Amino acid sequence: MKVLERGSAPHAPLRLSPLVGGVQRIRVRSESQGAIKDAGQKTPLPPVPGVQMVLAAEVLSVSASGEVRFQFTLEGAALLIQPGTPPQAVEKLHAQLEPLPGLTGEGRVGADGRSQGFTLKLPKDMAAPVRTQLQQVTATLAGLGRLLPAEAVGLGARWSPPLPGKGPLSGARTTLELKKREATGFGLRLELDSTSKPQPAPENLRTKKGGESLITYVRGQGGCTFSLDRLWPTRFELDVETRLALRAEDKDSPRRMDSFATLQMRLRELSFSPPKAQAAATRASRR
Repeated sequence: MKVLERGSAPHAPLRLSPLVGGVQRIRVRSESQGAIKDAGQKTPLPPVPGVQMVLAAEVLSVSASGEVRFQFTLEGAALLIQPGTPPQAVEKLHAQLEPLPGLTGEGRVGADGRSQGFTLKLPKDMAAPVRTQLQQVTATLAGLGRLLPAEAVGLGARWSPPLPGKGPLSGARTTLELKKREATGFGLRLELDSTSKPQPAPENLRTKKGGESLITYVRGQGGCTFSLDRLWPTRFELDVETRLALRAEDKDSPRRMDSFATLQMRLRELSFSPPKAQAAATRASRR
């Protein structure tokens, strides 16, 4: 975690204090689109259904060192169908999502903000595009809300943490800025970008002559708001553009192909039950 600017005075630590017994319900939407540009012709890729999940997390314990242990439940999972998606594909994907609601698990977040475990086991036969989106959502949730600087900061502070998640996002240079600070919470702005070094192209993209290299470009921006007593954000938005550039500098047949993908992720808090409300509800149900 590198602090780039400490911001204006007064400086104070930026810390979350999730309440043991508190239950937070969130809705997460993830949608993506893609296109291929080859020989100067740009062609949209077949539409991929987005995914919407409703998750509930209960904080089980907070250790003296600040480690948080929580239990989560996947209450609902639905497809966000894009126009042009074949009906047969929709039926198959719906069938794959049916067993998911009701899945539970536990997660742990260390005092340093790093996830110590957050796993949602998915069916092995789930379609790859939907599996990728679900894995991206859960991997991002694994560390969200704890990516805070170790030193005291003020408004306008900027720092660079590792972004949770897998794939191109996890390696991107990430910058967070403290845009708002109140007694009960704070708001952040997020920017990320990355340009990979040239690497050998995957086998399925190589020509017979070979020699192709692949470069990944990632650009993204978003924002989030936190309440100090929550585990996850009350709002989170992220828009990311990824470009894969395939290049072969063969004099006789130079090759240039680009693959474009956009990802939109939206998180909203649906409800929050503080510990006292949970205890009262439990007592009422036992009567």
